[in-house]
Amino acid sequence: MLVAQNITKKFGTRIALNNVSFKVRNGEIVALLGRNGAGKSTLLKIISGFIGSDEGKTTIDDVTLNNRVEYLNSIGYVSEISSLYSEMKAYDYLKFIADVRGIFPTRVKQKIIEVCDIFELREILGQKCETLSKGYKKRLEIAGALLANPKVLLLDEPTEGLDPTQKTALHDILKKIAKNHIVIISTHLLDDVDASAERILLLDNGVLLKDATVAEFKKISKNSLKDSFKIATKG
Repeated sequence: MLVAQNITKKFGTRIALNNVSFKVRNGEIVALLGRNGAGKSTLLKIISGFIGSDEGKTTIDDVTLNNRVEYLNSIGYVSEISSLYSEMKAYDYLKFIADVRGIFPTRVKQKIIEVCDIFELREILGQKCETLSKGYKKRLEIAGALLANPKVLLLDEPTEGLDPTQKTALHDILKKIAKNHIVIISTHLLDDVDASAERILLLDNGVLLKDATVAEFKKISKNSLKDSFKIATKG
C-alpha cells in the first residue's frame, strides 16, 4: 500500500501542495487529475523521492524514505520529459536501465524479454530511440520503469502527444500491469481517466478536492466526467 500523509510543499511563497493525504492499494489504477499547475507533477516527484516535501511523508508498505534504497526500489517513475537517449538503441537503453536498477547480470536478458513481450517491443529493439514513434518511445520508457518489478508505477502525462490508436494500446497495457502493481497516472486529460482509471484524486491549487471512484465522481453532474470536473473545480 502507498500512503501519503499531510504532504505540503512550497516553492518560495507559493504553496504547491497543501496537506495532501491519501492511500492507494495494490491493484488500483488511480488518476491524479487536475488542471495545469494543480500540483500533480510535484506530488509525483515527492512520491518518487526526486524532491522532498516540506511537511508530511510517504510510505510504501510501511517503508519510508528514511530507508532510501528499499523505498526507491519500490518505485518506477516515468516523467513527462523523456528519459531516452536518442543515439542509444532500444535494447541498449533497457540494458542500461537494468544495470542502473541493479538487476543481476544473468537475469537482465530474461527481464528485457519479459517487459518487451508486455509492451510488444521486440521488433524495435535494434532501432535507435530517435527513430521510434511517440507511442513506441513512451512504451519503451514505461517498460524500463517496470524492469525491476516495482510495487508502484508513477506516470506523468503518459499519453501526451500520442494519437488515439497509441493511447488505446497504452491504456490496455496499463490495465494489465495494474493487476500486480499500484499505478498512478498524472493527467489533465479526461479521456485518460475514463479509459483506464478506477479512481480519481482531484487536485486544484495544491489541495486534494476529491478522492472518489470514477463512477462516484461522475455523479457530481449526472454521469458526465467533464461537467463533474467543472463543478468540482468551479471552472
